[in-house]
Order: sequence, then structure tokens, then C-alpha cells
Amino acid sequence: MRLKDKAILVTGAGAGIGKGIAQAFAAEGAKVVVNDLNKETGNAVAKSIVESGGTASFVQGDTSKTADAQNMVKFAVDTYGTLDVLLNNAGVEIVKPLHEMTEDEWDSLMGVNLKGYFLLIKHSIPQMVAQGKGNIINLASAAALLGFPLLGAYCASKHGVYGLTRSLCLEVRQYNIRVNAICPAVIETDLGNRFIEAYKSFGVPVEEALANLQVRIGTVEEVTGAAVYLASDESSFVNGIALPIDGGATAA
Repeated sequence: MRLKDKAILVTGAGAGIGKGIAQAFAAEGAKVVVNDLNKETGNAVAKSIVESGGTASFVQGDTSKTADAQNMVKFAVDTYGTLDVLLNNAGVEIVKPLHEMTEDEWDSLMGVNLKGYFLLIKHSIPQMVAQGKGNIINLASAAALLGFPLLGAYCASKHGVYGLTRSLCLEVRQYNIRVNAICPAVIETDLGNRFIEAYKSFGVPVEEALANLQVRIGTVEEVTGAAVYLASDESSFVNGIALPIDGGATAA
């Protein structure tokens, strides 16, 4: 097993890509801490992992809140004795023209998509430094590498995640901590479907736009393979990258 006995915290793991990654990690032998704001869905994911013979525990929390971020890290260490991998995934998106976005909407999106990553990183690094190793994986997006209409705030947050990843890599590599990002394009999840429907509501020919951008909509499984690789020791010399999983969208 590629992740045998690694203790991994996955945020936003109650659905979509986060759920798929948590399940894939457990299948590879990891001890997974499933985080989600939604207690019902998060518990269900942890339960499904245990019922499949894996190891998982659930911790509820809002990644944008300092106390919750601290508690997630403490829970992982108290439960499994270490924190080998932090996978930041919790995220939201708002599809609307930037000039119509309210300040509260902007702050809320940035609070989850960027501040939340910062808080989990901030409280994980001391543990990783103390144990002499660590691995941080940030779920960014193709929107970290491209611009998209009606996604100004989302793109800004994901560009921020990319910049955070690159800068942090240089700060903590001396402590044997790696930091990488994964940048999926549109993936077949509830979030991806809501994005498509929101685009349609603004009269955007989204199918045509997607056809010009990526070969097809991706699957969760096509993201989880990359996450397992970056979480494993197979990627021990991979540091500071933003890995596109986008059918070639960012190659143009």
C-alpha cells in the first residue's frame, strides 16, 4: 500500500473531490481524518471508509475559523499520533460578474478558499517541523493558472493558493516538508455541476466554452490518482509544483 500508516487530514471531504481523495487515501492504507462543515455528510464518508476496511475519523469544523483549524490539527495528532499529510480541499465558488459581487460574498469566498488554507497550514507546520517531516497538498484549480469570466473572486483565490504553494515550498523545504498544488479543470461533481448551471443562468454557452477549453469534463478518480501520488513517498523529489489535471486546458 502506497500510503500505509500515514496520518492524513483532508478538509472539505464530505463530498466531491475531497470525498474521493479521502476514500482513495484510505484504500492505500492511510489513516484519514475526514473534515467537513456538514456533520452528516462528513460522518458518512468516515463511516464508509471504516465499513470498507479502512481507518478514518471525522472532525467537524469551519476551515476559515482559527479555533476550528487548530482543533482539526490537534484532533489528527491526538487520534493518530502524527500528521504526515495535510490536504487542503475545502472550497466554495460564486459565479457572477465581479462588479455585482458584494463585499460579504468576497470575504466569505476568500475566507474559505484562501484564509482557510492559511490557517490549516499555520497550525500544521509546527507539528511537521517537530516530527521532522511533512507534506502539504493544496487543491487549487485550473483557475489558478487561467482567467474565467464570472469567476473573478474564485480565480483570485486560486491564484492565491498557487502563490502560497510556491512561496511556502521555499520556506519549509529545509524542514523536510513538501508543498504542492493540484489544479483540476471542471470535474464531474455537485460543485462542478452547479458551476455549469450558474454559467448557463447568465446566458453563457457553457458547453461550447468547455469544448474549447478541455476535451471533456474530468472524473473524481482522475484527480485522486494525482493526490495519492503527491501524498506518497514516490513523489519525494516533487516540491513546489502546480499539477494541472485538465485535459490540456492550460496548455494552450
